Amino acid sequence: MSDAITFYREFIATARETVNLMSKLETMKERVESDPALAQAAADAASTSGRPDISKADVDNAVGAITQILFTWDSGEPTQKSYFYELL
Repeated sequence: MSDAITFYREFIATARETVNLMSKLETMKERVESDPALAQAAADAASTSGRPDISKADVDNAVGAITQILFTWDSGEPTQKSYFYELL
């Protein structure tokens, strides 16, 4: 059997990290949606940073994926995210 205390600590830490990351993703999605030029600027920055394969479409697709993830995160009654918040 696994060490339950270690498992619990890692489980809670991962849940906390998930909540924080979901919040960051939501903020980033909102920024791209509120500033239409940001997706292209991010693609340009990626190219400058050595990733010329990243295009505006890639950024837009990632934002679309974030939208779907957040939809699931916020769905249900109670919401899926509420189960994480109960742990914290």
